[in-house]
Amino acid sequence: MYEHDIWRLHFVCRVTINEAESPGDGVAGIDLGICNLATVSYGDESVLYPGGALKEDEYYFAKKRAETDDSASHEARRLDTKRTDRRTHFLHTLSKDIVSECSKRGVGTIVVGDLGGIREDENGDARNWGKHGNLDLHGWAFDRFTSMLAYKAEERGISVVTKSERNTSKTCSACGQSDDRQRVQRGLYVCECGLVANADSNGAENIRRKVLPNPPNEDRDNGWLAQPAVRLFDCSEGRFAPREQVVNREP
Repeated sequence: MYEHDIWRLHFVCRVTINEAESPGDGVAGIDLGICNLATVSYGDESVLYPGGALKEDEYYFAKKRAETDDSASHEARRLDTKRTDRRTHFLHTLSKDIVSECSKRGVGTIVVGDLGGIREDENGDARNWGKHGNLDLHGWAFDRFTSMLAYKAEERGISVVTKSERNTSKTCSACGQSDDRQRVQRGLYVCECGLVANADSNGAENIRRKVLPNPPNEDRDNGWLAQPAVRLFDCSEGRFAPREQVVNREP
């Protein structure tokens, strides 16, 4: 096919995936968002995947695109292609890292929050998330990420299910109380029961517990909800790694 002034040869291959044995009966929950593109809860640990690298790309290419004299020019099309390729690589790398971590932890089921209505309000009109929020939503392909995650998980014997995110951001994962006022800041969740947690980690844990037959309700150590691990995208190596490793490599 002829695309962006270049002839491209595409091969489509049908590959049969042998049914893999599930790595375990554990359950992980994933909360998708704007600041942290994915937050994963394993029930005893949570991991944040910030989207800073992807946002920087979006802002950079949007600026360069605006500088072109003609939106249909060769340079504009080149920038669009490069931005799409970099975004695709980011999503592939993110989904691959999450599936790999789930496999190591014996997770057999991944529950992903369904963000089907994130772009519309209760009246069906487009939500206004502010200048930067709207740009992030436009560039962040939630459905595409979930699709990548699903087929990578299938290769490892892990099933992926989606569940509504309704009330997961304002409900306490420790006691079940729901109140909009408990999310006191964008990244902080505080409940009257004493839980102090990272808001995204709390949401991911609520999503995880949606498929558990008998979610635990006894008192337990919730410190991991307040201090999640962080994995950053290492642009120099094109992969995700613990924050301390990526930061230490920066000049």
